[in-house]
Amino acid sequence: MNLVHGTLHRHGLSGSSDGLSSLLEKVYEERGWDFRNYKRSTLSRRISKLLQSARARSCEDYLQVLRKDPYEYHRLFSTLTIKVSEFFREPEVFSALEGIVRREFSGAPLKSWCCGCAYGEEAYSLGAVFAEAMSPEAFAGSRIFATDIDCDALDQARRAVYREDAIANVSPSLREKYFVPADGFYKVSMELRGLVRFGTLDIVQSPSIRGVNVLLCRNLFIYFNKHLQNTVFGKLDYALRPGGILVMGKAEVLPHPYSARYEPLGRGLNIFRKCR
Repeated sequence: MNLVHGTLHRHGLSGSSDGLSSLLEKVYEERGWDFRNYKRSTLSRRISKLLQSARARSCEDYLQVLRKDPYEYHRLFSTLTIKVSEFFREPEVFSALEGIVRREFSGAPLKSWCCGCAYGEEAYSLGAVFAEAMSPEAFAGSRIFATDIDCDALDQARRAVYREDAIANVSPSLREKYFVPADGFYKVSMELRGLVRFGTLDIVQSPSIRGVNVLLCRNLFIYFNKHLQNTVFGKLDYALRPGGILVMGKAEVLPHPYSARYEPLGRGLNIFRKCR
């Protein structure tokens, strides 16, 4: 038995995963958070660490912890939600996106959506792309709607203050234009902050935004099972206008029912145009 499997086994997360299923059902019943169709391998790794810290030997034991201490739900939610991002993550993707915006969308305001925006780095990166590629008039009329399930992460995104290591991929010229040094941190400029609107949205359960020209949903599908991928992608497809641009994570693939409706732009970038 390897170390990882042994850890999961000790915490009742291997085999039929009945304990994990019961835990996810309880979370959904009590708080309305629906992680039941997330990939079990990812959830098992995350929850096993939480069980260790709570000194619970199984998911059943951990349910008792939740009953005794309702604040433990906060720790559980923070553990289950994935918040990994950085400015200009995979810079070549944003470089290609800037070229597309400059060629095709520079003259008219755009409505954009960052789905699963975490702490806001991706939304502000897209804002910098717009500022560089669009006319001042088009930029002034554009909006980026950035949504996430985690209210605490959104609060940090609105504050728009980041450590220096978070902006490692930001070029010196963009750093000078769009970031203001503040007590050892960097604050996003008012120009970009005024462009982005943050809001809570659970894409698993909530309706999607409509009439979107550019949609970023990166590295979220890798945590969903195939059924949930198809369900969520239907919402993204509904949100995106014909001719609009979709950006997914490099490790993700278009669900089969929709793949014929999207044209890849570039190789290995996972940037697509929705066919008219």
